[in-house]
Amino acid sequence: PDEAFKLEMGGKHPVPARNPVPPGKIRLCEAGFVFSHHTARARKLIDTIVKLHPDKYESWYYFAWGGEYRAYIAELKKTLPDDKLAEHTSSPFCWLEYPDGRLEGKGGRDRMCEWAQEAFPNPEIQELATTEPSFLREAYFDNKTPGTADISPPGNKAKAAVEEKAPERA
Repeated sequence: PDEAFKLEMGGKHPVPARNPVPPGKIRLCEAGFVFSHHTARARKLIDTIVKLHPDKYESWYYFAWGGEYRAYIAELKKTLPDDKLAEHTSSPFCWLEYPDGRLEGKGGRDRMCEWAQEAFPNPEIQELATTEPSFLREAYFDNKTPGTADISPPGNKAKAAVEEKAPERA
């Protein structure tokens, strides 16, 4: 839907495009505060899942300060079918997106970890999913690097494809 391509919500942190999910993949999404050990741990968990299963998963992130983040998830939650997530206001908020456009809200880091515990027997994922994050070691994290999903604005895809095929000039 058009809502998937909203690029900014008026703050200092533009919202990356959420383009359609490629066939055969599931997009693991996280929105959260720029400074949070729970948000950092969820990112680490998602990054690890994508690193170990790049053929099946991709990642998408949006990190902002309190008001910007809360405004974003308030709009996002209107698109989710699960009413039990309506009251979620803490950071982070995690969800899955599918190629058919379906969204599956997970909720906070704790719920994303529960999902990962059931879905992935890998020891590295299990360690991240079953231990509590450390505030001192994890509150500062990479909140700038985008995920692996294509976040190019929809109108720039043709231009990007032409630039990719253009020969280098000496």
